[in-house]
Amino acid sequence: MTFAFPLPTTSQVNFTPSFSSSSAPSLPSATTTRRALLRDTLKRYKRLTPTEQYNNLPSLLSSISEYLPYLYTLDAYITSQDITPLVEFETEWRAVLSRRIVPTELPRIRRKGLDYEICFATATLAYLHTLRARTFLMSAIQAPPPSDSNTTSTSIHLINQAKDQILTAASIFLYLRNISTTRERGDSQPMPADVTTSMYNALWSLCLASATLLAVLKDDPYPSIVALQHDKNSKEWMYKAPTVPTRNRSLLLARLCMYSADMAGKAAAGVAATPGSGAELKAYCEDMAKTAKAKACRFLGVDAEAQGKLGEAIGWVLAGKEVLGMVVGGEGDKGKLGRGLDILKKAREERKMERAPMEALLGPDAGKLEEAMVLNELERRWKRINDSVNFQTVQSTSSLLAMLPTGRPVFPENQTWTPPKLSSSELSQLQTQAPNGGDLDWVGVDDSDDDMSPPEGSMPPGGFPRSQSTGYY
Repeated sequence: MTFAFPLPTTSQVNFTPSFSSSSAPSLPSATTTRRALLRDTLKRYKRLTPTEQYNNLPSLLSSISEYLPYLYTLDAYITSQDITPLVEFETEWRAVLSRRIVPTELPRIRRKGLDYEICFATATLAYLHTLRARTFLMSAIQAPPPSDSNTTSTSIHLINQAKDQILTAASIFLYLRNISTTRERGDSQPMPADVTTSMYNALWSLCLASATLLAVLKDDPYPSIVALQHDKNSKEWMYKAPTVPTRNRSLLLARLCMYSADMAGKAAAGVAATPGSGAELKAYCEDMAKTAKAKACRFLGVDAEAQGKLGEAIGWVLAGKEVLGMVVGGEGDKGKLGRGLDILKKAREERKMERAPMEALLGPDAGKLEEAMVLNELERRWKRINDSVNFQTVQSTSSLLAMLPTGRPVFPENQTWTPPKLSSSELSQLQTQAPNGGDLDWVGVDDSDDDMSPPEGSMPPGGFPRSQSTGYY
């Protein structure tokens, strides 16, 4: 439910030759120092194993949280003319969301202007919040089965933390979208896809879609198919069905899923409309849109089954499978249905074997396979009952899909991030300190392509969590 953004890396930059301030003479050099520490942390992060990368996220968040107040204060001083630009500032970042022409890593792209630095550094903070959300999700799905209320509360708390991280990322992307449409970049060269208005808008939409699905995840009345996948003998949930929500609750969850599907669809369209954007992010957005729409079909099917409309319930399950792209047919086409699911499983398992054990908990298709397996099990159960007891006619998927409700948002869409600034006491120190000239030899001058490709088994581009336990979400 969260995309695993690759983190960008950057070259060394010195602010002191480009900016001079009489009111805060040491601000450019202090900003240079904090940026060098962030660059070094990003560089080290790329060389870690996937498990070590997850454990290193708090350190990265600390580094960028220390750097951004200096960067935004420097920008504010330029706007208020308390800092004088000396020479045109240039910075270089690796564009991780741009199209990959060759299998090797994308080159770092150099552009002029402080806005370029602000956009990349701030977007990196948003990427980190989404990666933190993934760590909370993994902790939630690795929790033991909810034998008591305390265990259940722990899982819900972790999912809430993941949701909060995603909402923070959404507010950052919204802020970047707003400033990218109103601020002059001062450079006629085309910008990489990572720092365009259309990409920021797409990422904002994707984060809202992800957060909405996490809100639905807490109230999903059925155990995750994760348990079924990792424990073939654990099918108790198919015989002892969980408490089905009331009619109004099912319709609400379906509408939330439809909102998530709409936002994920907008994200996919935004990524596709961004020149030079990569294919992985677009595919993930499309998969999330399908997953969310299929979930809406499932909730409507659960509601229909609770009312005794088993034929309609089966129709909704088949409609969900159709949305996911599975082959749907009549009773004589069970082999085709099974093969359609096997293809999804095989593709997922092939990708899983290429990754580290921790990454095996995450799927790269926004939960499409897991939802397909849930729908498949519900179809088998309901068809068995219908064929032996009810004998109701299964409604056509086309008529049911035309009845899907409109989406409903659950989170505010206009909540923007507030850039951090230095406190008055910190500014007072900068106003009295003499500049150090930006001498950063102690950081290290290795400025080659030092951010080598991540080790084998690195993070997949997003995904839905999978559990090795038989626990519920």
